[in-house]
Amino acid sequence: MFRKRIELKAEEILVSQNINESPVPVELIANQYKIQISRAPNKDFSGLLVRKEDRSLIGVNSKEPLKRQRFTIAHELGHYFLHPNKNAFVDYRDNQKNIIRGIKEVQANIFAAAMLMPSSFLLEDYKKISKNGLLEEKDIKLLSDKYQVSEDAMKIRLINLHLS
Repeated sequence: MFRKRIELKAEEILVSQNINESPVPVELIANQYKIQISRAPNKDFSGLLVRKEDRSLIGVNSKEPLKRQRFTIAHELGHYFLHPNKNAFVDYRDNQKNIIRGIKEVQANIFAAAMLMPSSFLLEDYKKISKNGLLEEKDIKLLSDKYQVSEDAMKIRLINLHLS
């Protein structure tokens, strides 16, 4: 599945839920699709998605920062919408750099970024705060707080949108 199709799917969901500002309410979106969210501490995983018949559950590691939990929920929603033929996904904690991830994990990450930091919202904010097309560290912090994502997630999103 190409990046553009994933971006369009995230955008389609936001439009269908009348979401037009940040931070995107990922828990509300899950609720609208009757996906239960449950939090519990876990040392092995960040999140999981389990589907059984007409019920779905997203499990979130409650020990992780709230911004990380939001990304995890969006990531699991990515699996829900992009990979409907698989009943379970477990996203193990792997904070290592340069780890090779499977294609479905990459797709779910692209979806999560597109959902939490929609390109149209981010482009508008970028135009408002950038100076000569450049962002300073304080600008990235401001954006990450506005979108309720980590600064690393914001930096990656800006790079992928060719804004940094």
